[in-house]
Amino acid sequence: MQDFLKNYVSGFSSSLFSMGFAYLIVWFLLGRWLQNRKVQLSKRAGWQQIKDEVITAAIALLGNTAFILVIFYCRDNGLTKLYVETGKYGMSYEILTAIVLVLVSDTWFYWLHRWMHHPKVYKYVHALHHRSLDVNPFTSTSFHVIESLLLTLWILPLVMIMPISAGTLGVVQAIGLLNNLKSHLGYELFPQFFRFFPFNMLVTATNHSLHHTQYNGNYGLFFRFWDIVCGTELTATTPLFTEIHARKNESVIDNTKYKILIISKLEKETNDTISLYFQPEDKNFYQYLAGQHLTIRVKVKGKTHHRCFSLSSSPNLDDFLRITVKLKGEVSHYFFEEAKVGDTIEALYPAGDFHLTPVATAAKNYVIIAGGSGITPIYSMIQQILHFEPQSRVTLLYANRAAENIIFKQELEQLQKSYSQFHYVDFISGQKRISIEDLRQNADTQFYICGSDALKAGMEAHLKALNVNKMNIRMEHYADGYVPWLGLF
Repeated sequence: MQDFLKNYVSGFSSSLFSMGFAYLIVWFLLGRWLQNRKVQLSKRAGWQQIKDEVITAAIALLGNTAFILVIFYCRDNGLTKLYVETGKYGMSYEILTAIVLVLVSDTWFYWLHRWMHHPKVYKYVHALHHRSLDVNPFTSTSFHVIESLLLTLWILPLVMIMPISAGTLGVVQAIGLLNNLKSHLGYELFPQFFRFFPFNMLVTATNHSLHHTQYNGNYGLFFRFWDIVCGTELTATTPLFTEIHARKNESVIDNTKYKILIISKLEKETNDTISLYFQPEDKNFYQYLAGQHLTIRVKVKGKTHHRCFSLSSSPNLDDFLRITVKLKGEVSHYFFEEAKVGDTIEALYPAGDFHLTPVATAAKNYVIIAGGSGITPIYSMIQQILHFEPQSRVTLLYANRAAENIIFKQELEQLQKSYSQFHYVDFISGQKRISIEDLRQNADTQFYICGSDALKAGMEAHLKALNVNKMNIRMEHYADGYVPWLGLF
């Protein structure tokens, strides 16, 4: 027990010092000077998030400390080839060992990380780490205790197979810590020439920040290799890295504090869908892009819930904010059954990577695919294109389980009557499905997709078969919230 406490205190102290030092230097002392390099220009990592991350890291380290003692036990009983004398087999061997450890850890991390994003696994373990949308140094060790164990599990069989010095293992762990801090820094410090080979094979802060907001992609640890080979790299990675280095005189919006929104109107859209209207006094709420979402905080039966809902209102067209909610959990039931005009919720300013900005002179061809409540950000986007990009053509393919579930049915039909450049097609389960033939377009067509995982996977497979450039595909990724294990973690 004494060894456990000694190792735990030592590990947590060094980890906390490293994270705190990185945060102090980059976020505080150099934050204003580096604001053009902030990956997300909306700062969402406030003190509450940091406090939660430190607590989570403290719990995660319990598992890591126990695992280290298991390795020591195995070593003391001759079950491993771990040795103390650095250089025992020559420095060339030490360097080779370090390279092997980095490559193995990178491979292990990619495949484990990708598995943890499986829908049946994600919400019970990895979602805890993804509660941090705006990453910062304290996010770098904020893992579920089970995930923390799984991430280091590869070390034990390796030290049983090959001779590894404790010194080399320590160096690789230090490299891993620095790499993790870099990936979760929230600021892109790599210079512009890292766009070119071989530097562009490294995972950047931009790369990993996108993983926290878009979820399904950019799974790598040290290198981009596996993401590139397996086709899981997010298409925005390189363009965003380039855009960050081209920024001038950007400002970072402080989006760490929740603000009051008053419900001004409630309107049932279907039997299981309701729209909530807000008219905020804070004009910054209107500074959003079509497709973005609101992060809200609402108290239901004494319990505080945090949820994200896409805005179905449209910027520069509507003088209100609107979210459209499908009946599903406690929060949506509250909106359906108890909420009334005049009630308040709390919200952060709109944010999100899935968005569209119209260009008045553009003449594009859009195919927009929605499934069920996935129409909410899509409806905002369609209105933006039709009003502010009039030379572009828009085709909406809208899938629903039943005709009575179609959200904004009348509004969409009215838009089709009013705008000749807009074409709208319904697809009802059991009657007609969106096929690959519905997606055949010209090479420059822009695809926007929002819906269930099954819908997105199906559309992604069709578009891949049609050899559609991934740069022409934009997809909204929702991730289920974290489900605690018996309330313990």
